[in-house]
Amino acid sequence: MLDSVLVRLLIELALSEDLPQGDATSEACIPEGSISTATIISREPLVVCGIPLVPVIVGCARELFSMQVDEPVCLQKDGALVDTNTPLATLQGETKALLALERTTLNFLQRMSGVASQAREMVAVSEGLTVLDTRKTIPGWRMLDKYAVSVGGASNHRVHLGDMLLVKNNHIDCQEGASVEIKMRRALEKVRARTGDPLPLEIEVRTLEELGIALEFSPDVVMLDNMSDALIREAVALVRERRAADGTAKPKIEASGGITSERLKSLADCGVDCVSIGALTTKAPAKDISMRISHVEPAAGSSGVKAEKQS
Repeated sequence: MLDSVLVRLLIELALSEDLPQGDATSEACIPEGSISTATIISREPLVVCGIPLVPVIVGCARELFSMQVDEPVCLQKDGALVDTNTPLATLQGETKALLALERTTLNFLQRMSGVASQAREMVAVSEGLTVLDTRKTIPGWRMLDKYAVSVGGASNHRVHLGDMLLVKNNHIDCQEGASVEIKMRRALEKVRARTGDPLPLEIEVRTLEELGIALEFSPDVVMLDNMSDALIREAVALVRERRAADGTAKPKIEASGGITSERLKSLADCGVDCVSIGALTTKAPAKDISMRISHVEPAAGSSGVKAEKQS
């Protein structure tokens, strides 16, 4: 995911929005030729995420703004659980460049580590359920949010609208018909008419009546949307009856809508297979990560990063 052209474009945008007129403060008080070392440090326990982006950020900064920064040294790998005050990576280069890169680099690491940490917490109390994310991601950040979820140990639902056939209530409500049941059958008949379509089919249902209709179309997954535990138990019983009659393990049962960590045990007891949780990305707090810069005296008569490395 991180090698997507969309990720690089996002990094370029982040750098450009921070430096449309350069760094006025550094230009005023940092002398030319000043060389420093920067250390990126965790300020609280967290699941590390975004480290592979640090070299990409540096590379973009070199290309876009001719910044003189050496290749970063990554001290941790994504997925590592670290304590407070753990060094994550170091950079060396022109002091002005390091200061210009600081906020952009930290913004990526703080957001991604926050999502990964929250995903890890959810998985830890999932009682064996598959924890799925949703498409409720920051616009432009889809690949990064999805990647961070996977680093935290949870699983990705569809990445984009072309990944699968997911018939939701709005698709049904857009159909012609005098009742929800008629509209639902019309929508599903149109979907199933796409003969030879290799995409998996998931159907969202809100009632047992809708579930009964959905099962007629042999979906790969049924999504039980905003159902109570009592209703979910009834739905699970219906699905299991269908599985037994068809002699298959389909459809899988997904619970969705307002899922919290406190509810995961009861959902597992109900017999669902997976849960989709928008809060993995919508409510993940950014983690506290900082960059500390220390000045390095360049060798006499030298200037620039390469001269400093040779001294």
